[in-house]
Amino acid sequence: MARAAHPDAMKPKSPGRTRTAPPMAPGQFPFAGRYRAYTLFDWTGIIYLLLGFVALRVVWALGNGEGAWQSIQGQLENPLYLAFHILSLVSVIFVGVRFFRLFPKAQPPRIGPLKPPPGPVIQAALYAAWVGVAGGLALVLAGGIF
Repeated sequence: MARAAHPDAMKPKSPGRTRTAPPMAPGQFPFAGRYRAYTLFDWTGIIYLLLGFVALRVVWALGNGEGAWQSIQGQLENPLYLAFHILSLVSVIFVGVRFFRLFPKAQPPRIGPLKPPPGPVIQAALYAAWVGVAGGLALVLAGGIF
């Protein structure tokens, strides 16, 4: 069911020759139909903001000496932090998959004298690059290389 939006939401700068209908929010907004994916995509921004605050807190503890660093490492072992980081991983994967699905559609019809490769080829290359970079970072963080 559609609901009324703010009356001035789409008001033109000057009145037109004909009267327009008042703006209405779509009936499925914000959690049904195609709007669910848009709403979830928007909420990932809040998760990234919170991740930034956690990163700042960790860097601050790192600068305050060994005791503060040990304390923050102990705090990050809390199940709530672990659940938040799992939610963050799901958010990153969700945004990455949305980006990879959109990327082939946004390619120009010609790249110089060449046509771009088909969409599935571009998507496969993006996923391969993503898996390669993620695997390389995992090896570095685990101490496997460097």
